[in-house]
Amino acid sequence: MRYVDVQISRETKPISEKGFGLPLLLATSKAIDYKEYTGIESVAEDFEETTNEYKLLSRMFGQNPRPTEIAVFGVAYNSATAEPTALISSLNELIKTHNDFYYVVSPEQGDEEITALAEWTNTKDKIYGATTSNVELAEKLRGLYDNAFLVVHDQPNTYVAEGLIGVCAPKKIGAYTWTFKNVQGVPAVKYDNTMINRIHAANASTYINEAGLLLNSKGVATSGEFIDVIQATHYLKARMAESVFRLLALRDKVPGTDTGIGLAVAEVESVLASTVENTTTGEGIIARDDAGNPMYTITFPRRKDIPKNTLAQRILPDIQWTATIAGAFEKVQIRGVLTV
Repeated sequence: MRYVDVQISRETKPISEKGFGLPLLLATSKAIDYKEYTGIESVAEDFEETTNEYKLLSRMFGQNPRPTEIAVFGVAYNSATAEPTALISSLNELIKTHNDFYYVVSPEQGDEEITALAEWTNTKDKIYGATTSNVELAEKLRGLYDNAFLVVHDQPNTYVAEGLIGVCAPKKIGAYTWTFKNVQGVPAVKYDNTMINRIHAANASTYINEAGLLLNSKGVATSGEFIDVIQATHYLKARMAESVFRLLALRDKVPGTDTGIGLAVAEVESVLASTVENTTTGEGIIARDDAGNPMYTITFPRRKDIPKNTLAQRILPDIQWTATIAGAFEKVQIRGVLTV
C-alpha cells in the first residue's frame, strides 16, 4: 500500500525443551551410529534376534505403555579384553551431538561396567537402570548414586530394570512412582524373604509375586532416594532454565530494575505452579496444604539490595524457592481392635 507500510516479523520459533521420555541403549555387540527406533520391527534390521540388544529392546518395546522411540548408539566392546572406560569415552563423544536422551540402559551386566555407567550418569541429569544377579554389587553401590537404580534378579537376562524404564518413560513426571510397576514378560524371583530384605537394605529392588501380582518391589536409587524425587529435581531444573532463558532470549531487553526482576520471578513461579498436585488425578510434583494452597515460596532481591558490581555484570542473583514435594504412599499401617 502506498501510504501505509505494514511489516510483520515472526518470533515464534520455540526454545527447545529437554525431553524426559527418550531412553538410550548403549549397544556393545557392534559399533552403530546414533539411531532412533519406533518399534522392535525396525530393530531387527540392525540386530539379530539372538543378540542381547534385541532381547533388551524387545523387553522395553513389549511394555504397555511403552516408549514411542528408543535411541541406540553402539560401540564394539568386549568385557573380557576392554576396560569400561571405553564405554564412558563413547558416551562423552555421543553427548557432543546427541544429548536429548534421559534414560540410559546397556546389555552389559558386569560389575565394573554397571559401576562405570552409574558413575557417569550421576554427573548428568539422566537416569541409569541396570539388572544384576549380584546383590553384593548393590551393597557396594549403596549410598553412592542418585541417578542410578539396580534391580537384582536371579534371571538378569530378563532385563527387568530396563523393562521398568520402558513402562515409566512414557509417563508424566510427578504422576507415578517406580514401586509396584508390572513388567510384562518377566517372572518373579525365587528369593526368600531374607534375600528380598537384603536387597532392599542395599537400596535396590527386585521383582516379586505379591498377592498374585507381579511387581517391582521398591523404587529407589542406589543413594536411597526415591527415583521419582530425583526425576522431579531434574524436571524442575530443566524447565526453569528453559523458561528463564526464553525470557532473556526472546525479549528485546529484560530491564535491570524491579520490573525485570519481577519478570524473571514470574517465570520461576510459572514452572512451580505447573507442577502443583492435581487433587483430582493425584498428578503433580509439589503438594498442597490443608486449605488447598500450593506449598512453595519464592524469595528474591529488590534492585536496591543488589551490589552495584553485580548489577554492572548484568547478573540477577539470589532468586530462591522452597517447595514441599507431594511424594507418595507406598506402605499403609492399619491398627484395629475387635470387641464383643
